[in-house]
Amino acid sequence: MIDGIYTEQYPHIDTLAAVASNEPQWNWYAIADSAQNDALPGALTSAGGQVRCLLGATQGSPLAEKSPHLIELPDPARGGAVWEWIGRMALRQPCVTVLASRLSFEAIFEQIKQFAEIRLPDGTEMFFAFWDPAILGTVMGQEDDSTLHVRGPVFDEEQRAMLLGGLAGWWYWDRDGAMHSLKIDSEAPPVRLAKPLILAQSQVDDLVEASMPDHVLFYVDLNQPFLLNDIPPKERYGYVARALTGAREIGLETMKDLVNYVCVSLIYGTRLREDSGIGELLARVKRGELRFSAAMKLMP
Repeated sequence: MIDGIYTEQYPHIDTLAAVASNEPQWNWYAIADSAQNDALPGALTSAGGQVRCLLGATQGSPLAEKSPHLIELPDPARGGAVWEWIGRMALRQPCVTVLASRLSFEAIFEQIKQFAEIRLPDGTEMFFAFWDPAILGTVMGQEDDSTLHVRGPVFDEEQRAMLLGGLAGWWYWDRDGAMHSLKIDSEAPPVRLAKPLILAQSQVDDLVEASMPDHVLFYVDLNQPFLLNDIPPKERYGYVARALTGAREIGLETMKDLVNYVCVSLIYGTRLREDSGIGELLARVKRGELRFSAAMKLMP
């Protein structure tokens, strides 16, 4: 904060406070995901700002308790408990992003909620978790975010401009706690979509792959948690992401095979790359001569 309250602990909040001091006409908002932190949205509404569920659920309902919310924030230059909470928790969990705009709460809500659903090439409509920092960074192609599994941008230039319509700034924290600012060259006007945004199959494939390390890590931790004991929690995502590169190289695609490959990688360690017998088995999988499940049974 400008008066130094945050400087030592949360320099990234100081950065936002400085921006707010230079742009006093901006209003400040958060997209907060209660599925990632059950203290939300309550932890950010103590200052009395407006709050609405982006999925249209009634506040207090079971769906709202596991949904993203748009929350009106106080000016970061004034500080307060809300910004202290963001400064503390944004470093630990992908649960909140911060937005700035000259537009009112209602106008920003109408702009943002349109992107909570997308349409697949076959016409199916589904929720789109653009509020997840890993997805947001991939969608926008955030160049300074080295934690992204798929670098992007997944959205084309027109789609990115539509998502950013009406915004002056948008900030998120990656899984390592670094803050990133989306590139917004100018405040494009908000848009009004007649129907959910339609994605090409290649975009769908990239978005599925972007979230794959998290899904695989979840299943490994659920079924074989002891395999992760020697890896510090903050390093597990990176390990899984690197292992998935090896899995893709031999043509593995199903969730079962990907999870099993990561488990095998954890069990064998460097032997997976150095043992000639294992190498030949993986080569046969790559050539389509052997299923990975069968190769696992033949490993020493």
